[in-house]
Amino acid sequence: MRSFYQIFTAVIFITTATSNTLAAKDQSKHEKCYDINYKKSNPDKCASFFNVTTAPLLSGATVFGGALALISIANATNNASSNPTKYYQPTLPTYNMVGGDVDSIKLAAATSTPEYTQNINQYNDIRLGYSIARGYTGLGTKIAILDSGPNTFHGSAVEAIASGPIAKNAVVESYDILYKNEFLSYDEIGDVIATASDADIFNASWSVSMQANKLSSRNQLIKLTGENFVNQISAAAQRGAIFVWAAGNDYGAQSSALSALPIVMPELNGHFVNVVAWDSETGALAEYSNACGITKNWCITAPGTNINTENNTIVSGTSFAAPIVSAAIAVIREAFPYMSSQEITSLLFETARDLGEPGIDDIYGHGMLDLERATRPVGAPLVPMEDGTMQILQPARVSGTLAHNILSASPKLAYFDKYGRAFNADLKDLISIKNPGIGFKRLRQKSDIEIIRINNFEAGLKNSDLIVGDGFLNKHGSDWLGFIGTNNEFSIGTFNLFQRARLSFGTPKIDEQSMIQSFSNIYALSFDIGAKITDWSFGISIPDTIINGSMEMRLPIGRANDGAIIYKDYNIKMNGRPPIEYSISYKSITASFVDNPYGTDEFFILTRGKLYF
Repeated sequence: MRSFYQIFTAVIFITTATSNTLAAKDQSKHEKCYDINYKKSNPDKCASFFNVTTAPLLSGATVFGGALALISIANATNNASSNPTKYYQPTLPTYNMVGGDVDSIKLAAATSTPEYTQNINQYNDIRLGYSIARGYTGLGTKIAILDSGPNTFHGSAVEAIASGPIAKNAVVESYDILYKNEFLSYDEIGDVIATASDADIFNASWSVSMQANKLSSRNQLIKLTGENFVNQISAAAQRGAIFVWAAGNDYGAQSSALSALPIVMPELNGHFVNVVAWDSETGALAEYSNACGITKNWCITAPGTNINTENNTIVSGTSFAAPIVSAAIAVIREAFPYMSSQEITSLLFETARDLGEPGIDDIYGHGMLDLERATRPVGAPLVPMEDGTMQILQPARVSGTLAHNILSASPKLAYFDKYGRAFNADLKDLISIKNPGIGFKRLRQKSDIEIIRINNFEAGLKNSDLIVGDGFLNKHGSDWLGFIGTNNEFSIGTFNLFQRARLSFGTPKIDEQSMIQSFSNIYALSFDIGAKITDWSFGISIPDTIINGSMEMRLPIGRANDGAIIYKDYNIKMNGRPPIEYSISYKSITASFVDNPYGTDEFFILTRGKLYF
């Protein structure tokens, strides 16, 4: 313990003038509040003291006494063993899809500010530029700093990092857990925690000399600290708060015992993150940092060495890795406000880049904090269906007119990842055109059902595949449409001329598991004109083309803050430009070229015949 307090005393010495002045003011204004009995009897008069006393942190339990984490590596050299634990160099994997949605200009702007470049190596390690380029700033989250206060070297450095470029719009407030250079008792620190009842994140950049693997029961924790301390942490977690704790700076294979609270307080699972420090220069765990050890399942790695604070002071320690993680959690809370604390911490761990041995390990825990991976989708893309289920989002192939009109309407579509987070989709990447395949239609030449023919007038039913789709616009199969039309042939000398026109109409049926809600009556027109001379014929055709009609779509476009899925209804017009077919035939052989305005142009040669045996 002695070396911890030597470090702490040195820090206070730097700020003696300020601290003593402030203490003198508080002493004269609230002198009676330093009396425990008076304070308990007059809580309203002593409210500014957070209902705490000035008892030392040791509270009769020397082995569990705490102190602020390491400020300067040089100050702690006497505390290190002559042969500190050696750690394997980690392997940093690369990812093929890193920042695929981020504009390179926005990324360059995000990473070129003075606030970013002063810690460029550390911020690059956590890939901060991507979350900034995606527009996340921690807005709407409150981080409570449990520390020595903003008027001390250590407290101001921790606060500066928490309110830096990672989450510059988060609310960061400092809560003193010291009085006259000494820690408050654990029970009093519990009262401080209670006063920050609106905090979403508690950052604790202080540790104890006891190792995490020595903590075995809740009763032991209460005896070593205090019942109020334990109860207030538990209450904050039940409110949804997340605790971020520095692992400590003992060069050890185990983190501090305070980093192991979830072992004896199961209600903290999903509400607690232990942080070990990374050295961006050596590319390994910082020499001074404790490893994750027994806390590995809720432990993460973040830069903690040579951090340049806003006042150009260089600091190192797990103390300064912790607020980086706290700020990162604020970013996730802003981006996805409907996520629970358990989901946030699970996401934080799953998206960390693996370090050291594959998987979760005793040194780095889940690995390096990664804000690029944490702010992009995880797992297969999903879309909600009418029955409340989620289906895998599969790109849709639809007929050309349908695809053109959907994209022209510029509807929004959100899809969801495995955590239920909503992301905007670009429909251009999700909708492709199913080519009409005129050649195959001519080859199949399905027969229509002719109901009536009077001279050149005809009416009946035809099987149409004008509207087809799959994926999230599922519309398999064809529809029966009614038609009326004229079919004329006449001769001029050696020329035989022919003309055919049809108007088709009907209401396409809806398939299940589709974002298509309904169709109105649709009307389609086809037209053929041509001439025949002996064995040759020439023709121009407009195949079935929708000239009027509409489709109703209901698309998910995001999630509300309470997690409810937000839908928007779209009415999509169905009319469009027709394909034009040019053909030439000789006897039974036909060559055609089809100009498709929304699909791929076609050229085909076909012939029909019969075999007799």
